[in-house]
Amino acid sequence: SWYTGAAAWMHRAAIESIFGLSQGADELFFTPCLPSHWPQAELTLRRDGNRLNFMLVRGDGPQALAAAAQLWGHTNARLLAPGDKLAWRDLAGSSFVIALPP
Repeated sequence: SWYTGAAAWMHRAAIESIFGLSQGADELFFTPCLPSHWPQAELTLRRDGNRLNFMLVRGDGPQALAAAAQLWGHTNARLLAPGDKLAWRDLAGSSFVIALPP
């Protein structure tokens, strides 16, 4: 049937468009389009046995990091801006916070 995988492709399209996730062979980056009434969103990616946590938070850098620390229970997340490119080889087991304009 031509419907095979349709739900999975729809899920991927939704995630990639809302989070603005662009993945390539060597890197990834986010150009998010979160709905204005969402204060934050979280995404976990798994690749090559590694777990990568991303939180997109409305607010400046310190506010975004504080929100992530409250949810994740640790303060060792790396702060990113939308569009910052990340190399897959440098991401093993990391947590990232992307600060979005309010």
